[in-house]
Amino acid sequence: MMVKSFTLIELLVIIGTMIILMALATPAFRIFQKESDLNDSAEEIINILRLAQNKTLASERASQWGIYFDDTTTPHQYTLFKGNNYAARDSNFDEVHKLPKTIEIYEINLGGKEVVFNRVSGETNQSGNIKIRLISDISKTKIIYVENSGQIGLTSPTTPSDTSRVKDSRHLH
Repeated sequence: MMVKSFTLIELLVIIGTMIILMALATPAFRIFQKESDLNDSAEEIINILRLAQNKTLASERASQWGIYFDDTTTPHQYTLFKGNNYAARDSNFDEVHKLPKTIEIYEINLGGKEVVFNRVSGETNQSGNIKIRLISDISKTKIIYVENSGQIGLTSPTTPSDTSRVKDSRHLH
């Protein structure tokens, strides 16, 4: 009676093939992980900006809330704070959020390093954008836009053009 089994050569071929596949997959996984860190970081910044806006709109602790972006620390970080500005904040309410070590804030275009939302309206006087990127591949970036109206997102809101609209001048007030 003949017993069916694998020979030593067949096992070595299978193990060798698996090692080669794992060696090829590991770099791709690392790239995917870094890009995932970038996407997650951008979404987290947007969510914390919206949290500051919502706390301001709700008049939580009867105060304005804002975010301060610190690109001088390692890793870079941003802080949710209570107050009219970062310098005059109540540091007891600070929430510090650190970016992953693979991500950096490389440009802050807000007229400063902070965004503070106005009570009642949720608008801000610090409109602009924050740019983050992968440290290992500076071509991989995300831009977070903050508009005066309080809109926050990864795309810049566009104002519709008035030139293509048909204007009716017959209606007088």
